[in-house]
Amino acid sequence: MQSFFHRAVFVPVVALLLAGASVIAHAGRYDTDLPGAVDHPLISRYAGSMLYLHGGENYGPAKALVAGSKGVEIEQLEGKLTNRIYWAPAGRAPLEVFRNYEEALRQAGFEILYRCEEAQCKRGRVQDKIVRWVENMSWTGRGRSDGYVRRMFEYKPGFHYLHARKRSGADSVNVQVALRAGDNDRDNAGRVQQLVQVIESASIEGGKVSVNAATIGASLEREGRIALYGVLFDTNQAVIKPESGDTLGEMAAALKANAALSVFIVGHTDNQGAVAGNVDLSRRRAQAVVDALVTRHGIEAARLQAQGVANFAPTAPNTSEDGRAKNRRVEMVVR
Repeated sequence: MQSFFHRAVFVPVVALLLAGASVIAHAGRYDTDLPGAVDHPLISRYAGSMLYLHGGENYGPAKALVAGSKGVEIEQLEGKLTNRIYWAPAGRAPLEVFRNYEEALRQAGFEILYRCEEAQCKRGRVQDKIVRWVENMSWTGRGRSDGYVRRMFEYKPGFHYLHARKRSGADSVNVQVALRAGDNDRDNAGRVQQLVQVIESASIEGGKVSVNAATIGASLEREGRIALYGVLFDTNQAVIKPESGDTLGEMAAALKANAALSVFIVGHTDNQGAVAGNVDLSRRRAQAVVDALVTRHGIEAARLQAQGVANFAPTAPNTSEDGRAKNRRVEMVVR
């Protein structure tokens, strides 16, 4: 995913970049980039802007706005987060800066999921919805204690917002831009303040938490089922990957510890692809697990029954890669 977007999605915010902050007079704290801060490689700053604050998370939650059937709605996202706050050069209008971001994203093939200019944003109370988002984001250094961060969207004039997305297969990158007019104080008079957040789809690094036989047995006794994420398959394949051995061993140990226990082995998929294909794939994956437990671990075949339910029993929304990963699982269910 990363190589695709870094190769194909760089978004210059204006046609001619002016070497970023190097065109700004290096007069002090509010005129130079925060040391160590750089633009995200997927999207440049508005030319001549100063990078005031940066932060992010390797994997974390984020919120963005989308157009829904009942108006503006909040979409929950997860992934690699990159947060940037910029101050534009003095004298630039919020609409001018906003249109540059919007046009650059469109030209790069992004779909605009929601946008509003100042008057529409007021009618939709958009600034109210995001007023504390910036304060709660992850920032390097002064972060949440910074007065400009706390007050950035506290009912300020010149507010504009957009959320755009580009997909490549199962991968996606979301960009949201929120900006407003500068304050009237000495430090940023007339300088449009811009929040740019990039949310890149990413998978959680697995294998850090194991499920042992005792945990499996206790869950089956208490709840009658357990979802297992350590049985792995390649995309659209039903051949168990070698790294699944530990989880299969713990499943077998739980069954051997309770000789009276019989279970369904249930395969689940996400919602990608045709339903009929997912039903078949989930059934074949479940049968592969049954076969492995019987042939590799000596579990009696009569105690196991394979079932495939495709994407009909999701545990999370299929609208993000993290949600789809939670839905791709194998379950043991007491018969």
